[in-house]
Amino acid sequence: MGTVDCHFHVIAPADRAPMLPGRSYTPAPASLAQWRATLEPLGVTHGVVVQPSIYGTDNRVLLGALAEGGGALVGVAAVRPDVSDAELDQLVAAGVRGVRLAHFEPGDPRAMGGFVPFEAFDALEDRLAERALHLQLFTDSRLLPALEERLMGCRVPVVIDHMGRAPASLGAAHEGLRSLARLMRDGPAWVKLSGVANLSEAAPRCEDARRIHQVLLDAAPDRLVWGSDWPHTRPAGERPSTVALRALFDMWTPAALREGILSGNAKALYRLPR
Repeated sequence: MGTVDCHFHVIAPADRAPMLPGRSYTPAPASLAQWRATLEPLGVTHGVVVQPSIYGTDNRVLLGALAEGGGALVGVAAVRPDVSDAELDQLVAAGVRGVRLAHFEPGDPRAMGGFVPFEAFDALEDRLAERALHLQLFTDSRLLPALEERLMGCRVPVVIDHMGRAPASLGAAHEGLRSLARLMRDGPAWVKLSGVANLSEAAPRCEDARRIHQVLLDAAPDRLVWGSDWPHTRPAGERPSTVALRALFDMWTPAALREGILSGNAKALYRLPR
């Protein structure tokens, strides 16, 4: 089958790649070799390297990982709204498949410095569409009802990070999660089954997040992909176990749906070899 890890980060040593002064956290180095050592025993053969907020729009570490990946990796970069055509084309040639933006509620304590705001999408949308790039959106599903009409009309696929990122304590009946389900069923949205430990207040079993997982399965299983979120760069709290998180996915997902989410869906979305 060959599992695709659709969300992980590579962090270079600080003396090789400067982090933003206004970053929200300072992670330890995490190399591509360490990711492989952790994920290959779980059957992972391909991966999607995602630009972390600590580097802003400096994609050099991401590009280095793609070059080192030997064709097994693709990437999601961060760019300014006024990025040049030449830089966009360079990113595409290197294996980038999407651009990551963020949308926060004013005063959200979980907001992180370094993200390019969603407002940049207006200037980027047509240029992304011309290059078959998608939008990856880091937000809280409670904010999606206000964005739903705009997202429904997107010219590119929209990939929502971390199961919508709303706290699991809200349950599965709030309007934000209903909006996310509609965007999956009737619109351009895909969702990453990743970051569950950041939603839950019941780690390591994370049972409170199982209801969200089920709503997403019920909405559109062919629009779901799985990601480890390795190396779990949480600004606070205990670091989750990658092996345990994968076990939760297997426990919560019917066997008939696992291969599609772990492999087929991801290979279609990210244009990876089947």
